[in-house]
Amino acid sequence: MGIASFVADEMLSATELSKKTGSVLTDLTEHMHRRFVIMRNNRPNAVLLSMDEYEHLLEQVEDAELSQVAEKRLANYDQKSAISHEDMQRRFK
Repeated sequence: MGIASFVADEMLSATELSKKTGSVLTDLTEHMHRRFVIMRNNRPNAVLLSMDEYEHLLEQVEDAELSQVAEKRLANYDQKSAISHEDMQRRFK
């Protein structure tokens, strides 16, 4: 995602953030904004997210990683060497 995909009201200078920290955090926690791009020297330097948005992104990354693991395992799946669920339970009792 490039800088062009952010809207102007999501961009804050670092100076502006330091002056408006409380209201910026309120905007995030009350879902008035999904994110703020913090600019430094007219360049994007950081992104500020609410905890909800951050946790949502982490879940998406975890889901994508688990999906990749599952796809790799399915590609190498050999039914002849597979162990049934019941056999696995017996082994670990």
